[in-house]
Amino acid sequence: MAGDHNLLKVDPAIERWAHLRENTHLYFGWNKRNVRAAALWMVAVPVGLTILAYKTDRKWDFAGAETKDQLLQRQPAAASEEN
Repeated sequence: MAGDHNLLKVDPAIERWAHLRENTHLYFGWNKRNVRAAALWMVAVPVGLTILAYKTDRKWDFAGAETKDQLLQRQPAAASEEN
């Protein structure tokens, strides 16, 4: 037990990946791809979620699920039948 050092075979590719992962701040640089990804995740996704939240605000009543009522708070307008 005490003398079982270096039993695992070291994979250079994994070691290189681990080194780059631990030192990302040294190798990172802004380029076109990084700017697009940052813009997507820092601007487009929050704006999209905000729009979705405002469009569905007060549309659903989940308390109605416990009483078997309708989940839609505002019922769709009934189509008038004109023949």
